[in-house]
Formats: sequence, C-alpha cells, structure tokens
Amino acid sequence: MDTSARKRPKRLWVAAVLNMLVGVLAIGLIVFLLASTRVPVALRPGGVVAVSALGAPSFLIVASVIALLGKPYGRYLMLLAALVFFGTLIIQNVQLIGSANSALGQGTAPKVIANAVRASFELTINLWALLSSKTRQYFGGAAVVP
Repeated sequence: MDTSARKRPKRLWVAAVLNMLVGVLAIGLIVFLLASTRVPVALRPGGVVAVSALGAPSFLIVASVIALLGKPYGRYLMLLAALVFFGTLIIQNVQLIGSANSALGQGTAPKVIANAVRASFELTINLWALLSSKTRQYFGGAAVVP
C-alpha cells in the first residue's frame, strides 16, 4: 500500500507526537531513577520492574512511529500501546487514590487524581485519533480529503 500519496490526518500526528513525547519522558525518568546517585538504592526499581517500565514507553514510541509510517496494522498497534501504557497509569493512580492519605501522606490525593485525569485525557486523545473515520480511511487505503 502506498501511503505517500495520501495525507496523514492531523489528529494522527497529534496523538503520535504526544505518545512519543510522553514515552521519551517516561524512559528518561526511569533511566534517571536507575542511574542517579541522588535516588536511594531502596527506591530504585529492580530488574523486572525496570524492564517493564522501559518496555511500555518503548512500545508506545515504536507503535506511534509505525502508525505514522502508515502501516496497515499501525493503527491497532498504536491503540494497543496506548491502552497498555495509559491504562496502566490510570489503574495505578486509581489504586493509589484509595490509599493516598494513608500510604503516601496527607495532601497527595489531589496529585494522584490529577495524574489519573491526565492519563485519561491522553488515552481519550488516542481513541479519538485512531478510531475516527478520517484515520480509518487513511489506514484503509481510501483517498483522504485534505
């Protein structure tokens, strides 16, 4: 399928660039946790946790690039990556909301709620961009109206 003649929908660009930025930021933060001497050893992620923490944002970045390249399966791969990455963030934050005052200390609940809402918005942007009719036409091979 030749996607060079068709124009990528702007919503696909927005979602893919957002995913790549969030993924690079997440990888940078994990590398900082692993490499920094300012982070106590007890707080550094272990092997399995580090691999999964680096794998999810890497998957998000690679899937977004594949979608931008216009591969037929790119839309579903990017959607799966967004569901895994942002869905995991939402689940973690929802679990922390119940224990925010006891486990994390007073005043952390608003921050955790803000994180859950932000991850929900990012997931919604991906759903909007990847399930829209313009994006479906782009990946389906139909000509996209500019």
